[in-house]
Amino acid sequence: MLSKRLNLRNITVLILIISFFGPRLIAQIKIPDDFCITSNELKLFNLINNYRKEYNLPEVSLSKNLCFVAKLHVNDLQTNRPDVGNCNLHSWSDQGIWTECCYGSESLNNTCMTSKPAELTTYNGKGYELAFWESLEAVPEIVLDSWLSSIVSKEMILNQGAWKNYNWKSLGIGIYKGYAVAWFGVEGDPDKSVNVCKTKEPKALLERILPTNEQEKTSTKAGQEVRYYLIISSVKDKNQAKKEVETLKAKGFKNPSVVASETNYRISLGNYSTREQALEAKNKLGERYKAAWILKQ
Repeated sequence: MLSKRLNLRNITVLILIISFFGPRLIAQIKIPDDFCITSNELKLFNLINNYRKEYNLPEVSLSKNLCFVAKLHVNDLQTNRPDVGNCNLHSWSDQGIWTECCYGSESLNNTCMTSKPAELTTYNGKGYELAFWESLEAVPEIVLDSWLSSIVSKEMILNQGAWKNYNWKSLGIGIYKGYAVAWFGVEGDPDKSVNVCKTKEPKALLERILPTNEQEKTSTKAGQEVRYYLIISSVKDKNQAKKEVETLKAKGFKNPSVVASETNYRISLGNYSTREQALEAKNKLGERYKAAWILKQ
């Protein structure tokens, strides 16, 4: 489950106050009246539901409470970095009103994750989190591709495998810098009045932010082929990216390449015509490249 405004100013002030008073203040937090999600957070929410629709699964409703938890967590991850040592991205620091906890391979403390919505909000149920991080700004499409490249995360989104008996009713999204999280819950959230930052509109899915499948088809150039790249790292310097590709070739990789964007250069071990082929290649990689993820382009 691993692959900014809260208003962000309010969250930062909240964390500073909490850090001063310490864990004695553990209690539910009143969500600020001006709480909102960003267009990127809404886009990731829509991307997840659109992917579920491909499997004839119902839309999961946007939850104000779970969005609030998600935003608190990405801010804690970025500000306080609790994911150190054995503690992974589902961990929470000791710098907040929440209960500090470490979640990792040697500390399988499920309540570290599942108890947070009820601990921090009026949400009446457990929460289950997907988390993402990379050194650059998190991009919704890349976040989802990363989650879908992991069997466990994909099954969680699609209620398959270990998640087949879970019927997701609520979903919250948080994105801050390189961190992104999605919180799922089986209990409905009666408060669905989530606003989008810098707009006066309630969430209402704002379809203009995410094109429909038909719009995507018409905007794709004739003959343009979609490829799936197996990404292992990102750098900002073009020459450094080229050097890393040459190093990979020297190690025996047949088709490493640089995938350039407007802000960075991603290092790919190979590219494939289908997600399944890319996933198969990823599963054959050793422990050294376990953090590799799939980019659709």
